[in-house]
Amino acid sequence: MKTAAIIYGRNDGYKEDDRVVLCITTLLDTFDEVWYIDWNSPEEEGSLLWRVENRLPKTGRLKHIMIPPSVISQLAPSNASVVPSPIPLNIALRRIEADWIVATTMDVIAPNKEIFNNFLSNASEDTFYTLSRRDIEYKDIMDNGIENWKKYRDNLDKTTEERRFFARVTPNDKYSIINCCGDFQLASRKVWNSIRGFEELMYYACFVDTTVQKKAILNGFGLEAIYNIPLYHMSHAGMGNDGSSPSKQIYNDAYEWVEWFEETRNTETWGLSNTDIEIETF
Repeated sequence: MKTAAIIYGRNDGYKEDDRVVLCITTLLDTFDEVWYIDWNSPEEEGSLLWRVENRLPKTGRLKHIMIPPSVISQLAPSNASVVPSPIPLNIALRRIEADWIVATTMDVIAPNKEIFNNFLSNASEDTFYTLSRRDIEYKDIMDNGIENWKKYRDNLDKTTEERRFFARVTPNDKYSIINCCGDFQLASRKVWNSIRGFEELMYYACFVDTTVQKKAILNGFGLEAIYNIPLYHMSHAGMGNDGSSPSKQIYNDAYEWVEWFEETRNTETWGLSNTDIEIETF
């Protein structure tokens, strides 16, 4: 059984270097592979991963894909979110060969590998899982010392409670299950491929993760929220724990993409599967 995690980002100063290093380090500790997709970083800055690579464990298990601004204009409208998550996530989904794949964010501290793998040993390859995060303050873990992250996480595992924060974005939404359901979405490669990943025409903020969960139901798969696997979401500037953010200027239409959504609009070449893309390994 092989596992992989996907994260994406941009080298624009929004995410602190320490946050990036901590997130990737914990993911490498838990997963067999970690894929980072750099999207739309300014040409003069280069990839965010290049900026922090000397601080990361040298494992040969970290995969890197960079999609520069010169290509972005052909893939998304000019008013799209700076990093519209569906396309970068799908690029990785089409290229990963692991049995189980997690789509997550740069703000997550991964769960304990033993706890996570114990869950997978009994998980169904026909179910889409969303794992409920537990919220922590970024400053707290930084004050504790980034090098002490594992001891800090082990203590949190013993002292924190399950986060049962339910959500609904439209009257008949039975798919969100939990608030901010996209922080840690887990499914077998079979499920991801069957539903054609995330909807690539969702260029703007919000509801992307609810829609992919509805897609799982529409394609005959199960959908389940998991609360008893501790994983942590580090707070960040401009974002409330309810997912609100002043940086989100344009939103996807919840009725179009959740309430009335019935089938994928992704083509058979979703994830740019017909395009050769360079993959670096660190």
